[in-house]
Amino acid sequence: MNASMTNDDIATGLVGGIDLKERQDSLVGKIAGEIASVITDGTLKPGADLNSVELAARFGTSRTPVREALMLLEKEGLVEIPPRRRPRVARISMSEVEELYHIRSVLNGYMIALFVGNADAELLAGMDRLHRTLEDRAFQDTELFQKDRRSLHNFWLDNCGNASLRTLLSTYKMRMSVGRLAHISTEDVARSLSDHARLVLACHERDAKLAEALMQSMTLAGLATIRRHLPREN
Repeated sequence: MNASMTNDDIATGLVGGIDLKERQDSLVGKIAGEIASVITDGTLKPGADLNSVELAARFGTSRTPVREALMLLEKEGLVEIPPRRRPRVARISMSEVEELYHIRSVLNGYMIALFVGNADAELLAGMDRLHRTLEDRAFQDTELFQKDRRSLHNFWLDNCGNASLRTLLSTYKMRMSVGRLAHISTEDVARSLSDHARLVLACHERDAKLAEALMQSMTLAGLATIRRHLPREN
């Protein structure tokens, strides 16, 4: 499993993209966070089996906390637990992706507009550091690019000043991540870098309307990438 949880994740209650609330310090919460991480980064694909016996051995525990963790992930839409069958990574239809991405684009736009309104010199400097890292390492590895991109977007989200929006968008990001549903090409990376540079500049110029429009466009560009890879149902 991907040991990607940090102290900051645990402190905020968001582990593996999940708002675990009171479960965050429990073994169940930690197992759920680890499984969520490898689902949302695309390591485990939709439809992949989740063997509770193997997972229990991997985490050095009994099957009970693993089953509870999988039930928690089922509530978050990441896992399916069919009757009398092995749990699996949840499948998602293109129609559901379309619906949720359009909602997400509006929420993302609102989020970045709030960030622009709240951003002081310290926050803008923090944004710049993350943006430089994104640019410097963009073409080294697509997984690293996705990680750096998430770090920048999480920074915007964490500093937008709206806790309810943060929780809501974290759930959408977890279920709808491009890394989970599509392969990122070199062309996708180049376009994303250009988009991010324009958005960072809009933040510095305190242009909330432009930042909102750019963020919505970037979100829908992610949808276009998914459309190229996720088959549309008949």
